Amino acid sequence: MTAKIVVIPVAAALIPLLAAAAPAQDVGTGLLQGMQQQFRTLDARSVGEVARSESGDAGPALPFASNAELRAATVTRHVRELRASNPIAAAEVAREMARHDYDAIFRSFLSDTALRPDDAGDVLTAFVVLQWMVANDTKAEPSPAALRAVRRQMVAPMADKPPLSQAAIRAAFAEQVKLRTVLHHAGWQAAQRLGMVPSFVAGLSKDFIPPAKLRAVALTDDGLVGKAGRKVSADRAAAGGALPEAPVAAIAPTATGNAPPVVVTEPPTEPRHAANWAAVEGVYFRSTTGVGVGGMVVIEFEPLILFRDGSYYEIDDNALEDVDLAAERATKPRRFGRWTRSGDSYVLTGTGGKPQDYKLQDGSFFKAYPAEAGERTIARSYRRMSGGGNTAMGGDVMIAVSNRYDFRSDGTYGRGGSTGATNSGATSGVSSAMSRRRPPEGGRYGLDRHTLTLTGPDGRSRRLFFAYGSQKDPPQPDREMAFIGGSVFTNPD
Repeated sequence: MTAKIVVIPVAAALIPLLAAAAPAQDVGTGLLQGMQQQFRTLDARSVGEVARSESGDAGPALPFASNAELRAATVTRHVRELRASNPIAAAEVAREMARHDYDAIFRSFLSDTALRPDDAGDVLTAFVVLQWMVANDTKAEPSPAALRAVRRQMVAPMADKPPLSQAAIRAAFAEQVKLRTVLHHAGWQAAQRLGMVPSFVAGLSKDFIPPAKLRAVALTDDGLVGKAGRKVSADRAAAGGALPEAPVAAIAPTATGNAPPVVVTEPPTEPRHAANWAAVEGVYFRSTTGVGVGGMVVIEFEPLILFRDGSYYEIDDNALEDVDLAAERATKPRRFGRWTRSGDSYVLTGTGGKPQDYKLQDGSFFKAYPAEAGERTIARSYRRMSGGGNTAMGGDVMIAVSNRYDFRSDGTYGRGGSTGATNSGATSGVSSAMSRRRPPEGGRYGLDRHTLTLTGPDGRSRRLFFAYGSQKDPPQPDREMAFIGGSVFTNPD
């Protein structure tokens, strides 16, 4: 989910949140039980019944005011409660949340929707839908009608009860839901890339709604509807509505240890789209959010190609000269956007239409550099640490992934990495651990500005996008940081 809403399923995940938001335990429990009752009725009702009984608007507005003090208190409370069950995860949450603003991350989730980040009802709607998406492991993008319907079904009936009905309590509750949404989404995205979603879901805190109940309902334009006897419309099922990957998941590794899935050729063919570079204004990178060990939210970086026609492209692993930009626009439109510049200030507007302001070399937007003319080899190692799991949310699963490239001055390279995962068994009663090293890889390599070519002993080769990072202002190349494919690596030595 890129800058899209993460929609969360219904109430179980709200138990600790409600208790923390309300002055008395029974207030939170009352709201929880009310939402659970709403949820239980769904599998017994048809689409038509839901549409008739839940007609009307999505309920009253439930505004709240967010501020830095309240957000800090929210993190502190979450860390304190997590420390009782998982002190290591609590320490990581405290450290990462001191560096990153969960409010900004949550707002990015809603940027392409009509949901409001300062409305507790909309915040709760996002949380409900995300939990449904995680339980069903789907990237099907909810329609505006579906979001309205879920708010109408699950939130509106609770609007006149605490904590939603009381402004002060409502704000504290909404902030906790926002934090939990961000952490839940990060862990899910990491688990998807590692192929460990069942383990991730099985290890979820008991605060979350039982996944089996969420799998029994479908998310439609009429809201959450029982699947029994329901036929999904052909156009809806065929569309799939794949969500783009969220900034919050950019660091999450693939099951193979973040090995770039690139074009492999028998010896290397000539680039098919070499003319792409003639249209480039410059290569840059910007900060985003990613997932670290245990599902922590961390800062990540993604490379961008800015074209002279005012468009930009979030490049992935393949070298630009191997990318069919027209086909890419058709199949992955969310990788494209528009940009403008005034001096050192840039404005980037994605497909959602929301502009983002950046100042070059000012913390979130930087110039990227190619290998120098004539620079064919380097003598450096680059490493990337990433991970996933849900210990950051009080769950049981922690995943760590390491990848390393060793480039030598004689033109040879080696590559290695490993994946490790543990499940404490606190929820299931069965603990487990696994580790795996990726098979060693090596061969010869060559640099040509923004292209890295890797050639194996059998003569098979692949071309990857390549760039150095930068530092200082005016910018200078930083060869301790490199983009290999679409992922950022750093020199560990």
